[in-house]
Amino acid sequence: MPTIEFTLKRIQKLLGKPVTIKDLEMDLQWISLDLDEINEAEEKIKVEYNPNRPDFSSPEGVARALKGYYEIETGLPTFTAKGGDYQVIVDPIVNQVRPYIATAIVRGIDLDSDQVATLMNTQEDLHWAIGRGRKKVAIGVHDLDKITPPFTYTAVKPGAMKFEPLQMPGYQLTPAEILVEHPKGREYAHILKDAGIYPMIFDKDNNVISFPPIINGTLTMVTDDTKNLFIDMTGTDLKAVNFALNVLCTMLADMGCKIEKVANLYPDGPRVTPNFAPAEWNVEAEYINSYLGLKLSEADMIKALRKVRFDAKPGKRRGTIDVLVPCYRGDLMHPVDMTEEVAMGYGYFNLPTTIPQGGVGRYHPKLQAQALVRKIMIGLGFQEVVNFILTNKEKAFSATRRKWKDGIVLKNPVSKEYDTTRQDLLSGLLQNLQDNKHESIPIKIFEVGDVIILDKNEETGARRDVHAASIIYDKEATYTDARSVVDAFMEMHGIDASRYEITASTNPFGLEGRTADINIDKKRVGSLGEVHPEILVNFDLECPAAFFEINLEPLI
Repeated sequence: MPTIEFTLKRIQKLLGKPVTIKDLEMDLQWISLDLDEINEAEEKIKVEYNPNRPDFSSPEGVARALKGYYEIETGLPTFTAKGGDYQVIVDPIVNQVRPYIATAIVRGIDLDSDQVATLMNTQEDLHWAIGRGRKKVAIGVHDLDKITPPFTYTAVKPGAMKFEPLQMPGYQLTPAEILVEHPKGREYAHILKDAGIYPMIFDKDNNVISFPPIINGTLTMVTDDTKNLFIDMTGTDLKAVNFALNVLCTMLADMGCKIEKVANLYPDGPRVTPNFAPAEWNVEAEYINSYLGLKLSEADMIKALRKVRFDAKPGKRRGTIDVLVPCYRGDLMHPVDMTEEVAMGYGYFNLPTTIPQGGVGRYHPKLQAQALVRKIMIGLGFQEVVNFILTNKEKAFSATRRKWKDGIVLKNPVSKEYDTTRQDLLSGLLQNLQDNKHESIPIKIFEVGDVIILDKNEETGARRDVHAASIIYDKEATYTDARSVVDAFMEMHGIDASRYEITASTNPFGLEGRTADINIDKKRVGSLGEVHPEILVNFDLECPAAFFEINLEPLI
């Protein structure tokens, strides 16, 4: 979990209210921060925050939430970005490597040492939490006054030009050389692996501003004398790029900086950033109450939402609430997330406490069915085997005279022996016979377990059914042996003879004229018969074998 450390003095200044270490020790948990460490001597607090709340990567973000909790300020924080004349020309070639960029101008930089450290730490936290190690989003912070607009975001060949990267003064390197010789280049070279071109940001005079996501140029290095910033966010996800820019810009705005918009000129039109417009939600009050177990009025919910720095009002539809979510919050994806915000604003400590009702555990119906099958088959003199749900395509289909149809193939199997999922149990039982044919006969084995069947109606595209199967391997194993086992199985399973019937059928697994279907309530659920001689040869078996296999799902 990411952490942030701040001083009591700084939080007091941001809040405009005196608070104590003890206050924060108690209250930070109610805004979803976990206390990590307290240094009372230096009056410092270290907390953990959830990665989906990157706005907590700075004391400004923490203070923003605390203001709502303490009701110093409630409702949507106000951030403004003045229109400006700066432009970034986006070359279509970047679509091949790193397609998106969002930028901003920040003026009036006058940061103390703590704020500078916060800016650097927040940048790295955003690289990790939103940027996925710079792969999804990378951030560049530059001295605006050292470069000339308009800027160009383009891509160049690995050895097309040279520039002086940060941390290597006096060295002019090509992008390809930077990936090999520069520490940051070696660390992040994997992001541009196999890329034939590398992204680059230039100013009007063709000076290198940045080589994202690797390193900035020395020219735009931020110093103590820097007064204005140019911020760039590049990446592979437009939503993430814009979100990261909003988090950073709102933090700088809370530090007293002025934010200015930039027009990013894409081939399909300009995209002006940053965009501080809130996200609009509409939630049902009853939905929230049903989750919280409360009977809050719409007014109560609106008050709670304003405490977590949202704006809210009664919705146009009766029983709903319209909510505005600030631009620095990107963690809300479902109405249940809004329910959590109401709970936080209402106060977790105000939720009624109840003693959970205990329940008595019991077997899952599928496990009960499997246990009954084991009891029946063992009682009939069979020995259980347990095979893997993964099997071999050749043995599961070709060796059993069946054509490959609707099978599931593993993309990267560890071994060819396990390159598909089984659709029946019988092929595994035949393999067991082959491995144990040196044992004395008769061999009577069974298995009860899962098979995987493709099903477009399922969310995953496949379903898991429970089957039971058995094989009798003997010198004179016949259809009659299999039929007697099926009849006994049905009787012990409590299935009346009037409910099931055996009908003649053809089955590539069975010998023609000696194979039948098992039907329950006039629906086919399995088959029985004698194993086809060709299959016996494929598995090096010398004696006849009788089988049955049944889908247990209709019996559960």
